[in-house]
Parts: sequence; C-alpha cells; structure tokens
Amino acid sequence: MPTPERSHSPIVSALADRYIVERELGRGGMATVYLAEEKKHGRKVAIKVLRPEITASLGTERFLREIGIAARLSHPHIVPLIDSGEAAGFLYYVQPHVPGGSLRDQLEETRPRPLPLRDALRIAQEIGAGLDFAHRKGFVHRDVKPENILFADGHAVLADFGVARAWSDADARVTDAGLAVGTPEYMSPEQASGEAELGAASDVYSLACVVYEMLAGEPPFRGSGPRAIMAKQVTESPRPLRGLRPEVPLATERAVARALEKDPKQRFTSAAEFVTALVAPDGPAGARTPATTRSIAVLPFVNASPDPDNEYLSDGITDELIDALAKIAGLRLASRTSVFALKGKSLDVRAVGALLGTPVVLEGTVRRAGDRLRITAQLTSTDDGRLIWSQRYDRKLVDVFEIQDEIAATIVSTLRATMFADLSEHVPRRYTENIHAYGLYLKGRYAWNKRTQEGVAEAIGYFEQAIAEDPSYAPAYAGLSDSYSLDVDYRAIPVDEAYERAKVYARKALALDESVPSAHASLAWTLFIYDWQWDEAEAEFRRAIALNPRYASAHQWLSFLLSARGQHDAALLEAHTALELDPASVSVRRSVGWVYCYARRYDQARDHLSRAIEMNPMAVESHRMLGATLALQGESAEAERVLREACTLPGAGAYTKATLGWVLARAGQRDEATRSLDELTAEARTAYVSPVAFAILHIGLGNLDAALDWCDRAFDDRRGWLAYVKVSPMFDPLRTEERFTRLIERMRL
Repeated sequence: MPTPERSHSPIVSALADRYIVERELGRGGMATVYLAEEKKHGRKVAIKVLRPEITASLGTERFLREIGIAARLSHPHIVPLIDSGEAAGFLYYVQPHVPGGSLRDQLEETRPRPLPLRDALRIAQEIGAGLDFAHRKGFVHRDVKPENILFADGHAVLADFGVARAWSDADARVTDAGLAVGTPEYMSPEQASGEAELGAASDVYSLACVVYEMLAGEPPFRGSGPRAIMAKQVTESPRPLRGLRPEVPLATERAVARALEKDPKQRFTSAAEFVTALVAPDGPAGARTPATTRSIAVLPFVNASPDPDNEYLSDGITDELIDALAKIAGLRLASRTSVFALKGKSLDVRAVGALLGTPVVLEGTVRRAGDRLRITAQLTSTDDGRLIWSQRYDRKLVDVFEIQDEIAATIVSTLRATMFADLSEHVPRRYTENIHAYGLYLKGRYAWNKRTQEGVAEAIGYFEQAIAEDPSYAPAYAGLSDSYSLDVDYRAIPVDEAYERAKVYARKALALDESVPSAHASLAWTLFIYDWQWDEAEAEFRRAIALNPRYASAHQWLSFLLSARGQHDAALLEAHTALELDPASVSVRRSVGWVYCYARRYDQARDHLSRAIEMNPMAVESHRMLGATLALQGESAEAERVLREACTLPGAGAYTKATLGWVLARAGQRDEATRSLDELTAEARTAYVSPVAFAILHIGLGNLDAALDWCDRAFDDRRGWLAYVKVSPMFDPLRTEERFTRLIERMRL
C-alpha cells in the first residue's frame, strides 16, 4: 500500500484513530485530497484537507458550522458529507469515495471532441435535480464545475456542497494569493463581481457553463488568467452554441443562452426549469419550445375527385397554402417534405402534432367535377383533437385563387383570435391570373417533386406550356431552372446545355420578379456547381434565404458551398438549419452526413447517412456516400458490403460502381477494381460515362497521372464533383502533385 508523503504525516497521524490514509488522489487550489479507509465501517472515503492559508482565513467555528448544515442534505445526486473537523491545525471534511471519476476526466478523455448529446443532457438532468433539491433547502453550491461532478455507477453526483459557502462567509472570495471561491470559467457574473449574496440563479449560470462545455468541447469563456476570464463573465457574450456544434437542437441552444444571461432575473427561476427546457426537444408534444408552439402544419389535401389525375390539383393547393402561410410573420410552418412524408398515412391528429411539433394542423379535401370545385378545410388542435374551424367551398375552378386566399386569410384571423394575437395580416400574392397557366404549373411541380428522370422530363413540358399560356409567369421559369439543374443529377450527361439553360431561366424569372426565392436559389446552385463563382453563388443563396428564411433547400445548398470553401462550422450550421426546417427530407439528412464527411468528422457523417438509409432504403446515393465514409474510417469490409448492396438498387450507375472499385483498390483487391475500370471503359464506348467515375477509380488504384488526366476532363466537362476538390478526402492522394495544385488554382479555390 502506498504511503503518504512524509510532509503530510501530521494530518495522517492526527486521523489515524479513525482513518487509514492510503494515498494522495490529487491537489487543487484549496485542498489536497486523500483516499482513505474508514476503520469503523471499512468503507473507502475521500478526505479533503484545506491548505494552511485557507484554514487561517476561515476560522474553525464558521467552517464546521457550514459543513455541518450542508451535511444534512440527502439526495441521490448529491455526494453526502459524512465527517469534518480540525486535526493538527488543519481543517478537513470527508465524503464517500466515488470511484467513477469526474466529469473533468470524461471531458479530457474525449477532448477535443465534446460529449455525445444524449450523455450531456442526461448529466445535466441529474445534476440539475440535485441542485434544485439543495436550492429548495436553502443552499447555493457556488462552485459547480466538472471537477465537482462525479460518477457513481454511471450516474452523475455533485460533490462539495456547503464548502464554498463557508469560504464565502469568511470573505475569502479572492485572496492575496489569487485564490477564488468558485472557478473563473464557471462563475456567474454576480459571483465574478464579488457579490456576497448569491442565489440559485448563480448556480444555474454555472451549470449552464458546464453544459456548454459538454456540448461544445470548451467552456463559454477563456482567457489569459483568472481575472481575464472573470471579466469576460461580466462583460461578454459567449459564441452561439450551434456555431460550435450545429447538431445541438435549437431549443437546447436557447435554454443554455437564457441560463447564461448576465442579469440573474433573466435566467430560469430554478435549476429544474432549466433542465426541463434543455431536454424539451426529446420530450412529449406538450413540452414544446416557443418556436414550435407558434407553428402550423398544412397536411396534404386529399384528392376526392373520381379522376386520380386530379391529384396534381390537391397537391398544388397544399403547396400554395404552405407558401401563403409561410409569409405570415410570427408563424412557423412545418416543411413541405415533412408533411408530404405523411401523405396517405392514417394518423391520429395528436400523433401528427407530436411528429411535427405543431399545436395545430390544417387538413382538407379537393374534389373536381368538370369546371366545378369543392374544397373542404379544417383547422384542428393536436393537443386534444379539438376542431377549431372548418369550412366548405363550392365554386368554379376559375375561383381557385380566391378560395386559397380566403382559406389563408381565415386561418390567420382564426389563429389571431384564438392563439397567436400578434400574427401579421395575410397579404395575397399571385404570380399569374391565368388559370390554365396555373394548372400547368401545378402539374409541373407535381411531376418535378417525383425527383425521377421521367418526372423531370415531364415537368419541363408542363412548365414550357405554362409559359406559353403566360410568358410573364416567373415561378414557371424558376421551375424550368430547377428542372434543368435536376436533369444533371438524374442523368449522367454532359452538363453544359442543362446548366446554361438553368441559368437563363433563373435569370428570366428574376427579371420578371426579383422576389422569387426559388429563382435565386436555382441561379445560386448553377453559379456554384457549374460556374464555380463562389462569391456570386453565396450572395444569391443568402438573398433566397433573406426572402424566405424557412427555405430549407437554400440552407441545404448553401451548406455545400460553404463546405467546398473549407468553412466547415458555417456549413454544418446551415446543414442543421435545413434539417430543422425539413426533418423528414432524406436529401437533407444525406446532405448533413456528406458535409460532416467533408469536415472529416466521420462518426457523425456515418450516423446521419445511416439514418438517411433507414428513411429510404432504396436511395442509391445514401448507400454510396455511406460506403465511402466507412472506407475513409478504415472499415473496408463493411464499406464493400454497403456498396455491393447499392449496386443492386434501381438507378445505380457509374458513380456507384466506381466508388466500389475505389474501395476494393484501397483494400488491396486490385484485380477486381481493375475489372470495374474495364467495365466502365467498355460502357464509355457506347454511352457517356462521366470522367468523375474514371478519376475515382484511378485514385483508388494509385494511378495518379491517369487520375489527374480524368480530373482535367472533369474540369472541361464542368462536373460538379470538382467543386469539392479542396475538401473531399477522396482527393488526398493527389494533394502533393504539382498538377493538382494547378487544378486548385484553376478552380479559384
């Protein structure tokens, strides 16, 4: 058994009648901690012996009184005080030994990566429960920090209650030696300012600092020394939490921000209220955040017509209502993808509310018979299924604009009267008065939303007919731009004609009406992925978002641009914003995974890509990206399995085959990778095969000159893959090549 150092023998000897001191566990600014065994009960304990200068300033009587009071606290998440006293001129107190280590240990083990979100929130809940109990008993901890959060059987417990209060009462907040009661990184502003009377709000602030560090990997404030950090606690605001870790739920970020308010009155009234707000996104529908309580979901209207071909009309009316209500200031709309994911599913309205996080839903039916139209609509509370409003409209088809405007206006007035008094007025906005052009446009969007090669071709035809009916119809031009952009994605074709047309139509839409967000986003995408005009593309994306901050696709596409430029934190923030706006979108979920991959945060990439596959097991692109990510993590066998499965799916093309060959080559299976290359070469004799596929395979095989040759061809073909040349891990084997450096320069990166 190790023997304590001789210099500490006085305290060891003084406690020898009750404790066998085994060894020193550690030293802090105020105490030395020993592991000991209590003779009477044979249990392990931690004895904290205060430093002599602290002992001199406290006074024995005051210290023992405060420790004695704190010893009465009994809670599952508070480490109890079991003994205290004075021995050989030293003050000491005793706690059970908690062998699971401290939160500081866990943070150091994972650094620089933060804790998993679930673990951080669980720890916050457990420590918050202990704090709330102590506060209700009249105690303020004053030194909540990772070192004082220990783990017993995996559960978090808070240590050292009552100690800081004793020090504070002795006016020892800051001594001549620079010792502070509390730790600067976790001090509340009032504590850092030297205020003697500290309330529960001070501990809430300190707990928020700990939560911030668990989630972000660093405390909210750092400085060159204790006083510099304390000054920041009083005067500065921390970086937004999601700016450091974008996947943190918005409600969690808001809870931490509120708990870190400088004014104690602006914080939560209790630790329990704080931790409830922290975990609200994971709770039931009733525990909603302020953002979601002011929201509505427009469910897909049901086509009640005898002719199933009229479904374009019911979907179109749904889209128009979503668009109209999205313009209402103060109201949040569940995204199109989220609501259309529920199309055709029979769900209780309360379940819909829980899934979409909205307190009310709008649903209805559309029935067309010749030129007659019957639309029913109803607004329902998702909390209790109560019907708030319903109406039936029997009109002519030409009156569809007026019906939509009337429904939107009625919904807004109803919500203002019953729930959200400060909503803005509904101001109708139409882009055409031509009912035939409008019908063709709805058919075009219906076809475009199929996101298939056939659907895109069909959409182009409808948009062109809509423009023939009304040459000034701006959204129809934006639809054409979107269609030609998608045409590249769904067919491995030379891109020049498609993207040139996409740009022309986007600019035409903007010339007719600059306020169409989709036109700005469509133009931005072509400027980014085809022209490689980084600044111009970013400006157009941000204009689209300024016109419609809830436009998920604009945030999604902007995240790709920022990622391509190496701005990974900003890219992840945009990607997660898109995911919050459109959580049911497989495309958005996959995009988040790919942006994480470019940031070389492979664990997070793998998680999001796996979830994208769960959402749609038939999406080839999700499998391809997951396979590449697994290979980059060194899991070649699993990557091969995923990519072989992808090759069996409908729509698997040259990219998927090339990625499989890249994985095989990296794993040493060169013969099979070479066979994949031969197959693509044979295919290229009769059809267009993107040079990207050949570049990927040659990179895997280590044929660097050949890979660079194909990269040059990809440059000539303006393939969008090269937009990520600066950040994609696939290019790593080429980075030391002079030709690759010139390629980066040609890309203006």
